[in-house]
Amino acid sequence: MSPAQVSHFPASPREGQTTVPTIPDVQKQTILDYLKAFGLASELTEPEKLQFIEISQAFGLNPFKREVHVAVYGEGEYRKLSIITGYEVYLKRADRTGKLDGWRAWIEGEGANMKALVQINRKDWSQPFIHEVYWAEAVQKKRDGSTTSFWSKQPRFQLKKVAISQGFRLAFPDELGGMPYDPAELPDSETAPFSERTIPASITPVEMNPTPVTADPVPLATTLAAPPMPVEAEPEPEDEGERANRLYDELCSILDHNEEAFTPKHQEWILAKARKAANADGVERMVAYARKVLRNAASMATASA
Repeated sequence: MSPAQVSHFPASPREGQTTVPTIPDVQKQTILDYLKAFGLASELTEPEKLQFIEISQAFGLNPFKREVHVAVYGEGEYRKLSIITGYEVYLKRADRTGKLDGWRAWIEGEGANMKALVQINRKDWSQPFIHEVYWAEAVQKKRDGSTTSFWSKQPRFQLKKVAISQGFRLAFPDELGGMPYDPAELPDSETAPFSERTIPASITPVEMNPTPVTADPVPLATTLAAPPMPVEAEPEPEDEGERANRLYDELCSILDHNEEAFTPKHQEWILAKARKAANADGVERMVAYARKVLRNAASMATASA
């Protein structure tokens, strides 16, 4: 087996390595405003809100910039709280350290023998870090043992996301260790609130990124009437494709975990509208529409109880 196929830790860091950056400050009120603006405040219990607030503040994750998400599924003893972040956050945080010196991810093999590899270069390490993830160990499955629909549609991209997320946490343990997982890493479709997706044709995953990624938080949607937020540094505008990706990811999650509220044709119509959207705002409108359908379904269920 060649060295490129084996996960290994590089040599000891060189002298003069960059200091670990300070964790961004996220105000508690900012997180509460997010929960209220997106209609999540009434869905979470006080302990669940506290968990989301504590994790967001501990890692400096701003939900308004779509750096962290929260969702609850099930009722009673089956109720589950999921707090997750996208792999893009790992890339941005690694870049902010000033130590990232390029990275790439690729796929080897096919079918059950497929695996994803990621190579991460750090300026303060003499050797590149290479990590691999096997399909058989990472694939998400339903309770009946079948592969979830979105992992079936995009197996290579989902597997690559897992490799990237795991690889960056291992290569940057001080900065990323303990951070909420990417949805593709969650154990099954029952616990993945922002899981598998079909990405619009205009938003293509990047196969290779030889240069560091820049931090570019997402602006607030102009259609939301959010309460006043604490004054913070003016964020840089986020790339339109990345923002649309995240919104589409969220939309697929809503549909995937609330099948009882949508017929198959209704789901197809919603996803088709999102794919044909001219920009990220169009995808966001479909997310808002899907959430409205859920609220209406919940109201009807309560009225008939």
